[in-house]
Amino acid sequence: MSRFALQWLVPRRADRFTHVMLLDKDRPAPFISGAGHGVDKLHALLNLWQTLVESDAVPEMIDYVAVEYARRTGETPKESAGTPAGLTGGGGR
Repeated sequence: MSRFALQWLVPRRADRFTHVMLLDKDRPAPFISGAGHGVDKLHALLNLWQTLVESDAVPEMIDYVAVEYARRTGETPKESAGTPAGLTGGGGR
């Protein structure tokens, strides 16, 4: 069983961001190790991965999110020079 889990906040309205939190089950519950957001689940997961990479998070967290992203897309996440296409679209929060 994995030490980590994802928790999703998916809006009912299309003009709102989807949010994802990375939970660490080895810490007192609920312990959020990172969070991301985007126009859909894939963009939110990629945003979470980028946030973890940029903040020099422990490799196990980065790897867990990378595997979850790859499981959904068939590709490994890649760092980009800017924001992924569509990540900032979709209106407000």
